[in-house]
Amino acid sequence: MDASLGEILALAAAILAAGVVTGLLAGLFGIGGGAVIVPVLYEVFRLAGVPEAVRMQLCIGTSLAIIVPTAWRSYRAHRARGLVLPEVLATWTVPAIAGVALGVGGALVVMSAATLHYSECLRRRPIEHSQIPPHI
Repeated sequence: MDASLGEILALAAAILAAGVVTGLLAGLFGIGGGAVIVPVLYEVFRLAGVPEAVRMQLCIGTSLAIIVPTAWRSYRAHRARGLVLPEVLATWTVPAIAGVALGVGGALVVMSAATLHYSECLRRRPIEHSQIPPHI
């Protein structure tokens, strides 16, 4: 899929505008940006013509990707002010990584089981195409 320079600039402008709106709303309501950025990105991607089948995944993935540089910048700023407790960081690093790994593994198991169950239900009871919900 080749995108023209105009399309790339239009998408960059839309994402920049979404960032401004997200920042304003997050500051106005005093809540984390993630709760605001997903709906804002959903609308930006809708206007950009992103298919609905992948739009929400793209919004959530983008929101999660923003967390990494934001957390890193916050960590460095706190460390520069001497506000990072090294012993707490050392104590919680391995359990945090293990928790992430267990969460991802658990999600994969649950999703695999749900997919197998749904496939088996479809195999046992064939349904007409018109009966399939539009989001599937």
